Amino acid sequence: MSLYKAHLIGVYEHGEMPEELIGFVKFQANRQKYAPQKEDKVAVLQIVGTTSYFPIFLNTVKDMKQIDEGLREVDAELDEVSRLSLQRILQEKHK
Repeated sequence: MSLYKAHLIGVYEHGEMPEELIGFVKFQANRQKYAPQKEDKVAVLQIVGTTSYFPIFLNTVKDMKQIDEGLREVDAELDEVSRLSLQRILQEKHK
């Protein structure tokens, strides 16, 4: 079975999330039993070929492996451009 590609569409502060993405963010927060704060950074991936989005609460992520594992749960994998972007974001976070 081939995996869907996940493409990074943006990184937002939770309090400034575009309205059309709020439902996906709330759903993911409930799945993770996480209560995002207004200033938390959230990376949002679009699952290409679907109408779904996959939010990542960046302050809860330790490494790329954790992101990859979460995406595999929904039969998706990062495209290369998004992988590089998220690697840079995580490097900045851990400085």
